[in-house]
Amino acid sequence: MNAVKHPIKRSFVFFLVPDFTMIAFATALDPLRSANRMLGYEAYSWRLASIDGKPVRASNGVECAVNTSLEEERRKMAGPDRPNMAIVCSGVNVERYQNKSAFAWLREEYNRGVAVGGLCTGAHILAAAGLLSNKRCAIHWENLPGFSEAFPKANVFADLFEIDQNIYTCAGGTAALDMMLKLIGDDFDESLVNRVCEQVLTDRVRSPTDRQRLPLRARLGVQNSKVLTIIC
Repeated sequence: MNAVKHPIKRSFVFFLVPDFTMIAFATALDPLRSANRMLGYEAYSWRLASIDGKPVRASNGVECAVNTSLEEERRKMAGPDRPNMAIVCSGVNVERYQNKSAFAWLREEYNRGVAVGGLCTGAHILAAAGLLSNKRCAIHWENLPGFSEAFPKANVFADLFEIDQNIYTCAGGTAALDMMLKLIGDDFDESLVNRVCEQVLTDRVRSPTDRQRLPLRARLGVQNSKVLTIIC
């Protein structure tokens, strides 16, 4: 008798930190919604969490309501509502929002086999929680020098995203889209990824090592190759 093949399902908790970057959060969440629509069933589910269950203001001033607090999430760990993945959404001023209860929650989720992730400066919180020692990770280029100094044991790269075993990090902005499309492709196939790409109007999934910043020629508005050589 053939075994019944159960459809893939994955649940997420997005932990919103004050001043989180809205573009990274939105481009991580919406591919999941689009994938559900293309599949015709809820393969991906999610809920939003904050430290105290109260709304969180993003760096653009928009206040976002949440579904749960970290205390409630900790109560769910031993039951069927434990997520498959917990993602930290942070942004500017991440150093101001270090929280020991958040660190403990992330460590406990990870130790129970839950994948953990960080968007934009989320790697900073994962590292402060002790989860990135000897792990590859990505962070926004603006935060790279300070991060490297603060967490020398983390293997940080100026990549769009990094996946090291059960830890997912991205540099923020639209890099969150590429990381989530990679996850969807790993769960399903390239056909679904292509359909989601068409929905969100992107023509490809960028690789982790694609550049974060514009080429120097474009940033400076300089076309003369000799001048660029001198600047470099």
